Amino acid sequence: MTAVAAHRIGVRRLLTLLGGRATFRLLLYGSSGVLVAAWSREDFNAYAAAVGAVGWLCMVVQSGPEKAALTLIPRASRTREQLAGLLRAVVAYVPLPFTVAAAAGLVLAPGSTVTIYLLAIAYYIGLGCGSLGVAVHRALGRYTYDTVHFSLLGLGMIALAGLAFTAHLRPTGYLAGLLALVTVLNLVLLRGLPRAAGSRRALRGLLAGTVLLMGAADVMSNAIVGTLFVELSVSAHAGQSGDLYLMILGWGFAASVVYTVQRIYQPRLALWMTSGGSARARTFGRRVADLAIVTSALWLVLAGAALAAGVAGTRSLLALAVLLASLLPANTLASFGVFVLENSGKSGLRHSARAAVLAWAAVAALGALTVPLAGAAGAVYALGAQGFVLGLALRRRM
Repeated sequence: MTAVAAHRIGVRRLLTLLGGRATFRLLLYGSSGVLVAAWSREDFNAYAAAVGAVGWLCMVVQSGPEKAALTLIPRASRTREQLAGLLRAVVAYVPLPFTVAAAAGLVLAPGSTVTIYLLAIAYYIGLGCGSLGVAVHRALGRYTYDTVHFSLLGLGMIALAGLAFTAHLRPTGYLAGLLALVTVLNLVLLRGLPRAAGSRRALRGLLAGTVLLMGAADVMSNAIVGTLFVELSVSAHAGQSGDLYLMILGWGFAASVVYTVQRIYQPRLALWMTSGGSARARTFGRRVADLAIVTSALWLVLAGAALAAGVAGTRSLLALAVLLASLLPANTLASFGVFVLENSGKSGLRHSARAAVLAWAAVAALGALTVPLAGAAGAVYALGAQGFVLGLALRRRM
């Protein structure tokens, strides 16, 4: 079977992949609702502050390697197994030290804040490695692993939330259960992947460089959210961490749909860009960047007016939801611009990475001003700078 045929995305395959991811996301949100009912506000805020602050680590181990797998493996012929084996080693070995540290914290200080953070860190790194594992399977043409893995993950998550409600499982116990769940699922993924053997130094260098540059955009995007949670947790509005976390879950669902669609079609785009489609893709990217700039600027003006009119410091989940939902189109446009640029060669990779770092710096700086003044609403407002800065940076490089 040719690479193009192996990665053809028909309606049935697309709906199956989206169905598995949607099951996971819906059960994730359902479990959060159960946790709100099961725990005190103090426990939920402690949990939300930890997972909100370190959740971006998932993308550190997932995004760059996943994109590299979906770009390099479909194009490769003789080195397919070697590339897959190198990425298998990431799934197998990267979570180990973090899992050991979390287990030590659970034994020595099971109720401490430090242990909650250690467990959250280990869980998100394991979660990211699992996402990488299913991506390598997809890059090899095995799409079924994706749907099964995420469906089981979602079912396990809602089951643990049920235990939190019925057996009074506290945040440390819940996170420990999640860590055990992703560890078992990752071990299953490893059994179907080739082991690394005899890879050349040049191949390892190519993979490492691609991982570093391709991961920058998504790592920085998640680091932006983590930075805003940190800024909120050290402000006078720290009690709004749980409110922001619940809203970010909804934001994450929409963002995950965009991310998943991009990853599903990435092997096709990678093959197309090497067969004469680069110029048309760049033209499309420029138009998307222009739309992102205009849409983001308009949102910043209107949202700023809303904050000045009384939304600043609000505890209204509806107001926060409206702010985030209205921001989604601008950030989606910027995301598609990054998607095109990072698949347009080494130069595009470098430029998209720089744009992502610049956007993180801009949001962090704006958040340092708006979060102390407006709490969770100020954090959402600062997030609006991401699409604007990305659009400006991408427009110059398309």
